[in-house]
Amino acid sequence: MGATPLARLGAPTPEEAGTVDVMECIEIGGDRVTVFRQEAVGGSGEKPRTSTIVLRGATSNLLDDMERAVDDGVNVIKALVKDPRLAAGAGATELELAKRVEQYGSGLKGLNQHAVRKFATALEVVPSTLAENAGLDATEVISRLYAKHEAESGKAWGVDIENETDGSLDTAATQIYDSLSAKSWGIKLATEAAVTVLRVDSIIMSKPAGGPKVPQQSGHWDDD
Repeated sequence: MGATPLARLGAPTPEEAGTVDVMECIEIGGDRVTVFRQEAVGGSGEKPRTSTIVLRGATSNLLDDMERAVDDGVNVIKALVKDPRLAAGAGATELELAKRVEQYGSGLKGLNQHAVRKFATALEVVPSTLAENAGLDATEVISRLYAKHEAESGKAWGVDIENETDGSLDTAATQIYDSLSAKSWGIKLATEAAVTVLRVDSIIMSKPAGGPKVPQQSGHWDDD
């Protein structure tokens, strides 16, 4: 506790090193590790701001999955601390956006209408991919969700990956939510990437390295 981050190389001073209640070397999974621990009772009483999670598994693949799950969970908490707002998950938000963008595009004229309606079609990729990965008929699920989103109370309907009969559920009732910040940035970055590609007016191809080509030998005059 009370350690100071240093930007220089060298031994820290006692004031910069901070304090700790317990420092011990223990064995975990056949490896010896050094543990710094603050005692809640009988120690300094200060609550540490960092902690270490030790994962143990039978195989490396299992450890990779556990590490990914813990990392995803920590990132979700970090995102919610920065912005606690949530949006309907299971593709419900993207489908509702696609419906509204489609309605907006229908009122335009010319090429603008075509571009806006294609943007609405691109938003359908998220619920369509969820349905395909669940083994459902994506076309039927998307059509069914559009019909439910037409109702005033159907804005939160999304893809049900566990129901093979209907393929839809109410995310508000089942409490399936996504981080609004992550979803917003995902749409923004995907849009910027598509716009960047559309702005490319030419492609420069690199030729293989090497000198000039050797001229082909003409045939013998007797061959004529």
